[in-house]
Amino acid sequence: MKKTILAASLALATVAFAQSGPLTPGTRTLMWAHNAYPDHGKYTERIDQAIASGHPFMVEEDLSWIDGKSLMIHGAKNVGGDDPTLETYFFPKVRPIIEKALKEGNKGNWPIVILYLDIKNDPPEHLAAIAKVLDNYNDWLTTAVKTDDITKVSPLRIKPMLVLLEDKQNDINKTLMFYDQVPVGGNIRAFGSVPKLDPNPGRKLPKDEATDNQFLANPDDLILAKADNFHRWIGLDWAFIEKGGETKVGPWTEESAKRLKSFIDYGHKMGYLVGVYCLDGYTAEENQGWDKDYNMGSHEAAVTRWKAAKAAKADFISTDHYEELAKMLALK
Repeated sequence: MKKTILAASLALATVAFAQSGPLTPGTRTLMWAHNAYPDHGKYTERIDQAIASGHPFMVEEDLSWIDGKSLMIHGAKNVGGDDPTLETYFFPKVRPIIEKALKEGNKGNWPIVILYLDIKNDPPEHLAAIAKVLDNYNDWLTTAVKTDDITKVSPLRIKPMLVLLEDKQNDINKTLMFYDQVPVGGNIRAFGSVPKLDPNPGRKLPKDEATDNQFLANPDDLILAKADNFHRWIGLDWAFIEKGGETKVGPWTEESAKRLKSFIDYGHKMGYLVGVYCLDGYTAEENQGWDKDYNMGSHEAAVTRWKAAKAAKADFISTDHYEELAKMLALK
């Protein structure tokens, strides 16, 4: 379905990532380490596993604003007495590899760490607290100069780390904090995603039906405008590729591969880095407490889809099987 808004945006917007290099869409495929933070005594080794898998890589950290603190947890129900923060846990973990990269100055594979902040609640004071943390790491961060029009896309000034945010439907605060409040000529240092199609407006449908409806979408239903100076990536739910998402996958077919490639190609054409998530596969005996909503039921099922996503030139592949995916991606 072609939309008027798409035609208008195509006329106005310039293509993001005009520079060549590792941040050009479709250039490289990185392991996206899903939820790499401790949780009630579990996953204490997750960030170490991600780092040990080799870099560059992408890492996802959930942030929730609880009692005046930005905590690395999935939501308020997960709060505990020793929840980590970006400053107490994440940044100390990656400091050695970032400082080594800065010292060596080999920019060919920068950014080596892509930090995706999945912000679960975003009152202004939470976003202000995150921005204050980023202040301490400005020398690490990839930036772009803010222009006088968001459709005028500045080239990225590459540093060892890139910070990505996810813009959800009707999400105003993140754009306000990390783009609107940056003065023209100032540095954008965290970049948003394209707001995705909401398969269940008003939450009127049962969850399973809404998930199934994602399979009815075409790429131009999902991505309505070209990438701009702030919105530079998209995380693609697997339910857009296979009906019902990860838990309902069947045999992987040529038609499935074509559908996956059509979404990734369209995202790249519109100027976005494209990630797919979250591709897990394990039996009950292999389960390490991971989210059942992402389980394809077997390791083989996940690996098949990792290979398909790599072949389709996805920029990021999300999984809880960090080391296995990283090894597969390293194969020529």
